[in-house]
Amino acid sequence: MKIACVLITHLPMKAELGRHAHLRGKPVVITGCSNSKQLVLDRSPEAKGVALGMPLQEALSRCKGCALLQADEPFYREVFDKVVDLLLQRSPLVEVGELGCAYVGLDGLEAMYGGEARLITSLLQAAPSCFNPRIGVADGKFPAYAAAVLSPGGQATRACPEDVAGFLSGLPVDLLPVPWENKVRMHRFGLHTMGQLAALSMSSVQAQFGKAGKVAWELARGIDRSPLLPYKREEVVSEYLVFPSPATTLHTVLVAIEILLDRAFANPVLRGKYVRATTIESNLFQKPPWTKHFAFKEAVNDKKKTLFVLKSTLETTAIPGALEDMELTVAGFTGESGMQGSLFPDIRRHHQLKEMMGQLEARLGCKPPIYQVREMERWSRVPERRQALVQFDP
Repeated sequence: MKIACVLITHLPMKAELGRHAHLRGKPVVITGCSNSKQLVLDRSPEAKGVALGMPLQEALSRCKGCALLQADEPFYREVFDKVVDLLLQRSPLVEVGELGCAYVGLDGLEAMYGGEARLITSLLQAAPSCFNPRIGVADGKFPAYAAAVLSPGGQATRACPEDVAGFLSGLPVDLLPVPWENKVRMHRFGLHTMGQLAALSMSSVQAQFGKAGKVAWELARGIDRSPLLPYKREEVVSEYLVFPSPATTLHTVLVAIEILLDRAFANPVLRGKYVRATTIESNLFQKPPWTKHFAFKEAVNDKKKTLFVLKSTLETTAIPGALEDMELTVAGFTGESGMQGSLFPDIRRHHQLKEMMGQLEARLGCKPPIYQVREMERWSRVPERRQALVQFDP
């Protein structure tokens, strides 16, 4: 399948500079938290020596005096979602990757647009010109991503279909989707390019880096069998208000939440439906925005139950500052209208698993990292091909 990778490099930084113009031309580092560790989410070109995914302490030692910004991921996602919506208007098959990266299926679209050139031009116009989107075209997602990285801003590059491994050979291993620690170890072993990694045997790479090493070795050779997973927009209902004066007390916050819940559950979209999660977002006076996510153990369908859960959680949470406004979003819609279980144990167990997965997805904000073993090629002589680990989907 022919795939186009639409890439907006440094999207968080470009989004931040759009609302903090005074930081243009200065070394800036955006930090995010992963597994209780502060890591570099993005950086400005002036922040020399700083790499994405690098621990914050190491970044500060390499770029002293840089300005630090706490990541505002809901804002970045909102900016990127607008681009994805425009891509979905151009192709029905769009997969959303990491922030700023989307994959678009091109098969069957060239005739509609009058050729590949016009199709690519239409995809480039899906993002604001100030973001300088790049496009890479190839027969796999990773080669398309690599081609997009090589492409100049506002242009497209095609990976050579006859020799994908040769096309990738000179690129750094830092482009591989493996943990930062593995990339550091590769450089210590003298593996700086994908060509150097691909020249080794798969067994030797896998012995050093495990499963991630096998994936990296295959990608370095241009082997990417991962399918294009269509993006499904989650249905949500959002309500917004501005405080007459900045709110600093829990009582004022709860009154605002009650008003917003009244509006949300009056929306016809929620009629006869239950919700699994609620998010509140507020801009603070002279502080970074505040976001609080609530996931419900059981789906709820009225204001009183939702308000009780939110109030119970907020009573043990400190208000971080003076709230200027508030946006409340309810999500995770389900159409259940009763709790009656099935007579048959197998079906009842399946429903319980499905309910558990729905709760985890609402709590984590993504597909739960739960997998199951499935038989693939039982007759294969290679043990690794007989079974595969796939994401659990009840």
